[in-house]
Amino acid sequence: MNKIKFLFPIILLTAVVFFVNINNGKKTKPLKFSGALNSLDYWAMQRAYPDKVIPDAGYYSAFQYSKQNLKGEADNNLQQGWEPIGPWNIGGRTISVAINPFNTNTIYAGSASGGLWRSYSGGVGISAWTKLQTGFPVLGVGAIAIDPNDSNTIYIGTGEVYGYQNSFGGITIRTTRGSYGIGILKTTDGGATWTKSLDWTYNQRRGVQVISINPQNPNTIWAGTTEGTYRSYNKGQSWVKVDSTIMVTDLVINPLDTNKVFIACGNLDSPGNGIYRTLNAGNTWTKLTNGLPASYGGKAVFSMYKTSPNVIFVSIGFGANNNSPTQLCKTTNNGDSWIVVSDINYATYQGWYSHFVGVNPIDSSKVLTAGIDIFKSTNGGYDLFQKSVWTAWYFGRVPIGGPEGSPVYSHADHHCITYHPTNPDIIYFGNDGGVFRTTNGGETFEGCNGGYQSTQFYNGFSSARTDSLFSIGGMQDNSTAIYDGDLAWIRVLGGDGCWTAINYRNKDTLYGTYQYLNILRSTNMGVDFGSVSPPGNSNTSFVAPFIVGKINPQIMYSGRSVVYKSLNAGESWEITNNGAPLDGVNPLLTLEASPVNDNMVYATTAPFSSRAKVFKTTNGGDNWIDITGNLPDRYMIDIAIHPTRDSIAYITLSGFGSSHLFRTTNAGTNWTDFNNNLPDLPTSAVVFDPIDPHHMYVGNDLGVYVSTDAGFTWQEFKTGMPDGSIVIDLVISHINRKLRAVTHGNGIFERPLLGVPIGVVNNQTTVKEYKLSQNYPNPFNPATTIKYDIAQKGLVTIKIYDITGREISTLVNEVKNVGSYSVLFDASNLASGVYFYKLSSEGFVDVKKMSLVK
Repeated sequence: MNKIKFLFPIILLTAVVFFVNINNGKKTKPLKFSGALNSLDYWAMQRAYPDKVIPDAGYYSAFQYSKQNLKGEADNNLQQGWEPIGPWNIGGRTISVAINPFNTNTIYAGSASGGLWRSYSGGVGISAWTKLQTGFPVLGVGAIAIDPNDSNTIYIGTGEVYGYQNSFGGITIRTTRGSYGIGILKTTDGGATWTKSLDWTYNQRRGVQVISINPQNPNTIWAGTTEGTYRSYNKGQSWVKVDSTIMVTDLVINPLDTNKVFIACGNLDSPGNGIYRTLNAGNTWTKLTNGLPASYGGKAVFSMYKTSPNVIFVSIGFGANNNSPTQLCKTTNNGDSWIVVSDINYATYQGWYSHFVGVNPIDSSKVLTAGIDIFKSTNGGYDLFQKSVWTAWYFGRVPIGGPEGSPVYSHADHHCITYHPTNPDIIYFGNDGGVFRTTNGGETFEGCNGGYQSTQFYNGFSSARTDSLFSIGGMQDNSTAIYDGDLAWIRVLGGDGCWTAINYRNKDTLYGTYQYLNILRSTNMGVDFGSVSPPGNSNTSFVAPFIVGKINPQIMYSGRSVVYKSLNAGESWEITNNGAPLDGVNPLLTLEASPVNDNMVYATTAPFSSRAKVFKTTNGGDNWIDITGNLPDRYMIDIAIHPTRDSIAYITLSGFGSSHLFRTTNAGTNWTDFNNNLPDLPTSAVVFDPIDPHHMYVGNDLGVYVSTDAGFTWQEFKTGMPDGSIVIDLVISHINRKLRAVTHGNGIFERPLLGVPIGVVNNQTTVKEYKLSQNYPNPFNPATTIKYDIAQKGLVTIKIYDITGREISTLVNEVKNVGSYSVLFDASNLASGVYFYKLSSEGFVDVKKMSLVK
């Protein structure tokens, strides 16, 4: 195993994905495609399938249904709701930033799937940011506009959409998006309350990319959207579409003559792409071609020189691979003609996704551009020099509030730029690492992410069985990081962090991956890692699964289109299923092993060439059985196996228009619809309470739900969590009995499990006889529950003994009334072995045996 000290960014693998064209048996030059494209497609395709795009409606109606029907006592009676646990030192993808013109310390940030945030400190400090609740399930905020005369009036545009439905052809179907849209929301009280302005709550495919307010008349507002260009003359009370060219990626208004408006249209080869202008406030539009490309495959964004608005820059990206150029164009005559001032390829394969141009408001010779990194010109854009270096980020535990890297560090993939209203040397950027700024005109940079809990985790999160303050998880374009009880997490691996695992017996041994199943192992709690990846010669999911045995942690399984097994913690791998793929070329999506038998494993596949399926092995992978049965054809995202009876399992389904939870009680021979009263919404996670498996939790694109009757009925479990949280995974922290919710856009939250299984179960005088029940689960690790009935009021003792008869612990020693009780026995500090527990009360004595297996 080759060791490395913190896996610093592997530049090509973190940013791009390779595809090789083969013609007549000869390889041509490899194309490098954007990894962000694959990440967004991974999110979108599982929600759209079996269709090519998500349906028009579903998300908001599920939100309303849940609020009206699934509020319950489980969520109302607990004293403690969800609490954020970070990361507070790593920001998530940010696609819009706005500054209050009257108080420039107040800035707003629109995250990609974590909603709207506000800072009163200019983004500086440990607790710089607060999330604003709108009362709506707001995920991506692609546009923020503040009324120039009244900073309490703010408009936000929702949805993160890059591909118009399935407009992009190529490697596979592109439904490229990062969240659902619900239109435009408006506040008139500084964000305390919000109302719908452009109501697209039942048009979730749509996104609002830009909002511009007429600087001379704030009653007039313009919006650039996926559906075209809209205008309002009454502060957003009503809207009219004034141009139908789709995928408007930017819009600027001439501040001296507001009849003159420019729009940039198109992305990922959508029809009609180009630069358009109106001279009469939108009554007619002309496509501008003099000096501009006739078409482009990416997107375009503007910067208008405020001092002389006839001067406009436009940054044009041409696509999603390394053969895609970037052009910086400029007009000095209000768009009548344009010239290419630079063809430095600062956007390259992110020309569809993340780039910008910004011109200094008082000096047009000073121009900033950015794509992956930031470039600066001091001669009007003709010469661009790179100023930021995204690989200069720091690993380990960076301080909350920074510094996050060296002075030249600004995270990769820049989406937006905003100039300070009175000091043009202060400039804010939104990128895939959150909010950054420069205070010297683009010479150096600093992160502004203290408390900005907006990271996008993937599933495959892990918490240690033996330490409540030790977890590890992977994030979109933000590496893999370790939680150890501090809100400042420890960044350890580069790339898109994917699935993780922790040895159940020894937390020193842990695993992380970056995209396409590149597995790394540490044996010293993440100080250094070495590769233990399986061979890479078959189809692999972008976020691919692997697991560690729950009985024998030397056993591992991992999945491409074949399932690999290791008997030595990843040092070597063999292909299971007699060397055959599990499901043709379909890659694996999920793996889950029985808590009591490492040879019993469930696996699901992604529908790459045929429908999605689920498989099972009972002999450690020697052969696998297709147990799909009557399950709907959807991405099957997660599997939970009963903690002691592995014939019982639940499976979650993504997409819309079907049930999202199914149960088997016979190891997959039959599946029963257990959606019951859950909303019709992509559902990504399910987990049992390991002590009381009648208590179950599911996570979907709205939040967390709980059942106290093994899934027959469900209710919200969301107090303390933002409205509209995409819960991608649920993990139990066993020692402190907390549930951790892993979100794609709001980091990690935790909350006590519903009901602590100690004390009175029921205190009814109907108990007629003493009873000591078998502990549950058994075998157990590290905790188990002992239930008992008391038939007569009196002194009750329950004591634990080891196999030699030595007393280990006294669990109960008090007078109890008639009733049924339970007590939790935590054996975290004991060695594996056989133990006995003894109940004594008023002459009744009973002893039972239990097994601790670590």
